[in-house]
Amino acid sequence: MILRRVIQHVRKQEWTAIWIDLLIVVVGVFIGIQVANWNESRLEEQRARDFLERLAGDLEREQAAIDKRLAYIGQSIAYGEAALTWVEDGTLAEGSAWKTLMAYFNASRILPYSPINTTYQEMRSAGQLGLVRDASLRTSLTEYFDNSTHARADYILALNPEYRSHVRGLTPFRIARYISSACFDVNTVAHKPCKPPINEDAASAILRRYAEAPELTVELAYWIDSAHLMIGLLHGQREKCVDLQQRIHTKLGASPNKESP
Repeated sequence: MILRRVIQHVRKQEWTAIWIDLLIVVVGVFIGIQVANWNESRLEEQRARDFLERLAGDLEREQAAIDKRLAYIGQSIAYGEAALTWVEDGTLAEGSAWKTLMAYFNASRILPYSPINTTYQEMRSAGQLGLVRDASLRTSLTEYFDNSTHARADYILALNPEYRSHVRGLTPFRIARYISSACFDVNTVAHKPCKPPINEDAASAILRRYAEAPELTVELAYWIDSAHLMIGLLHGQREKCVDLQQRIHTKLGASPNKESP
């Protein structure tokens, strides 16, 4: 329609009308481009917000998983130190040979873990990390997920599997199976109270078997020292996790959950 009008104006040499028609076309095209750009910008901002909300959710779950792992490793350390106390001065855990045997066995427990990074990996694979326009926040996310402390912590544990396999090899199979089934909940990954399946004399005999393997004590001490190091690494990871949550919530204009001590 515009083209037909322009042709008519040219034939009639109505130059003012021609310029008006051309101006209408140019303005129309310009407005169309601006509207398209605005729509694209709005959609991009919404995608960025959606990603940030998902990242915040991942980090909240990550923090809960770190807390669970810290508590679990802390229990393993406590069991290991109780076993080492018996080696050093003969003090039984809670005055019981069975409890001391349990301390030896439970000190060997580990809790494998993988970072909760689904959203971040999706953004990176799609080349959409640029949606996080805050360069500092984007760098912090990359450092957190790509240079994860979890990997270093798991590597530390992988360096010393000797104690885990050694103590379980020295523990009678029937006792090991009883501890794993009756004294540990695999669904909640937590220790639970259980009655001794053997008397104190039988438990003492197994403790003597442990004591007759001096390398076991060395492996246990190294294991516990490594676990303490891993605790320190995970505390650092937790601080970064909480900081990232707070920064993301600030970007979203929301109030983050209060950090628990």
